[in-house]
Amino acid sequence: MQKNQRLIVLVMALFSILLLILIIGPEAGGAVAEANGGNPAVGGSETPGSDALPGDGDAVQASAGEVDSLKPELLDSSGESGRPGAGNGPSDVTEEIALPEVAFELKYDRYPLTYTYLLVETEPAAIRKGPSATEAVLKVAPKNEKLNYIETVTNESGRWHHVTWQEKDSRLFGFVSADSVTMRKFQFDKMYRAVLDAEKARESGPLTFISNYHNLKGYAPLYRGGEVDPYGGRRSQSAPGYPSLSDLSEFRYLSDGTLVRVRSSGSQYTGVSLINDETVYYVPNKYVASPAAVFAVNKAIVIDRANQNEVVFEKIGPDWKIISYTLATTGKKGKYHQPTPLGFYYAIEKRERFYYYEDGTTNIQGYAPYAIRFSGGAYVHGVPVNYKYDADGNRIDPGKVEYSQTLGTVPLSHKCVRNYTSHAKFIYDWYTPGDVVVIVIE
Repeated sequence: MQKNQRLIVLVMALFSILLLILIIGPEAGGAVAEANGGNPAVGGSETPGSDALPGDGDAVQASAGEVDSLKPELLDSSGESGRPGAGNGPSDVTEEIALPEVAFELKYDRYPLTYTYLLVETEPAAIRKGPSATEAVLKVAPKNEKLNYIETVTNESGRWHHVTWQEKDSRLFGFVSADSVTMRKFQFDKMYRAVLDAEKARESGPLTFISNYHNLKGYAPLYRGGEVDPYGGRRSQSAPGYPSLSDLSEFRYLSDGTLVRVRSSGSQYTGVSLINDETVYYVPNKYVASPAAVFAVNKAIVIDRANQNEVVFEKIGPDWKIISYTLATTGKKGKYHQPTPLGFYYAIEKRERFYYYEDGTTNIQGYAPYAIRFSGGAYVHGVPVNYKYDADGNRIDPGKVEYSQTLGTVPLSHKCVRNYTSHAKFIYDWYTPGDVVVIVIE
């Protein structure tokens, strides 16, 4: 009896191994197509933007013809000689692609990307025919290029990512060393949960926002003699939020545009709470937009600082849908730069273009097209453009620029969130006052 049980276990184990081989064996291209159906684009050059403040300038113009356009369909690579592990002994094949919880109903898909993709962040990366340093080089991907990700192969030669890219009308496949690229992904589910948090807050009570654009309502008080609070909040274009009115020496800065839920109203102060913080803060009434400007939460722009990308959500019928996902560039630290602030914000207004100063001056350097303001002088906008000047000093508008090669790479802007100009135009036209929120995560 015992021998029969052992035989049964052995047969079941062999069957499991055979089944695993059959599952892993098929080409991964089909899995990627099922997970996404899209591929990335590679771009040209970008510039910063701000809002006629020491600014979001330094624009560098690019030629629109430099875009490496990628078709929306992913073909399988079953005919490839450079299959995972080919000629390199046993391999371990894994995938980093996961289907999001929320459904897609794309209204903008000009630059499709796989949900997980690869950034050539520092030095050019060799793409080889197979997962080995001895394989022939098919292409050298330049710095800042983004590659469609299929799967990861681990063998005696190390870890290799199976990638795909478009050249003219051909879909090509190859392998790039995991050490030469940075893996990026769209955090769809984390973004979706943040959108649901904003929607839940709106259902729990009236929403409004902190209003102190350009300090027009007056500078907030100094925090213990300084201009930065323990949370990293800055004094300029902010309001003081007091945990208790019995001690006005202790507070935090709530920046212009911050989305808040109204908890109480008084003659001098309004009790509010942040979307992700149930703590009540008391804010002088002059800094609280009144009446409550947020009619509903039906649209959301979510920016990911860690991955330098962006997803746009819309409530269509009873369900939230992803209507676009794309690359983005956020703010960096610097003398004239600030990181794009984390948190929940109200999409306050839109402008067809806004103007920015040359750093450290009040000279208008250029403009950014199709801008939506969400915090102080921070906008979601298209690629900024520097003006040119003729011999007589007359200002010349060189025209809009579609993309930048640095888009979606590392933080570079002064505080704003840069987009492909066509995507900025898309959300500019899609924007409706009163029901759009901007959420920044990492």
